[in-house]
Amino acid sequence: MDQFLIKIKHCLDKHNKRPRKVDIKRYKKVASIIIPIVKTDDEYNIIMTKRTKHLKNHSGEISFPGGSKDPEDPDLIKTALRELREEIGIEEKHVKVLGSLQDEFSVSYFTVKPFVAFIENFEPLSLKLDPYEVEKVLIIPIKFFMDTKYQWKELWLRNEEKHINFFFNYNGYIIWGLSGRIIKIFTYAIKGCV
Repeated sequence: MDQFLIKIKHCLDKHNKRPRKVDIKRYKKVASIIIPIVKTDDEYNIIMTKRTKHLKNHSGEISFPGGSKDPEDPDLIKTALRELREEIGIEEKHVKVLGSLQDEFSVSYFTVKPFVAFIENFEPLSLKLDPYEVEKVLIIPIKFFMDTKYQWKELWLRNEEKHINFFFNYNGYIIWGLSGRIIKIFTYAIKGCV
């Protein structure tokens, strides 16, 4: 691992993983996502997916690979790794987990565990998208998410709870909702590292 990834791992290790306050009894379903970091042309990026329009939940949205924990998944990291393979074809042997963030909570009442990982030997052309779930892959520079001129926030009331929604406009693709909150938490956690 190079110095940049070592710094991110260190910041994730010391990041306060205290989740935001919600009525936890409402969030009984569990899921996990993975923030896949890749290096292309000497720049670190995050892979995100544009979900297909026909999906029942979050159709057409920009998201991270991830999903519900299946009964055969021994833990939530295995859930995230399985979803990474199923959605975009990245095998576990190429994944170096750097750490995790605090649990986040979706409007569909999931408790979601975000993991952060580096994808070794990444080749964009080697991705194998699941055509049912993934319309497109976006490879977004980490530095984009650190630049406040492309982001804003709004306070929403949903499911009788107040939510601060963070929005990012990447070349016309609007990243928001759970993905936006997780990005904001991730950039806050690594702010002193990059």
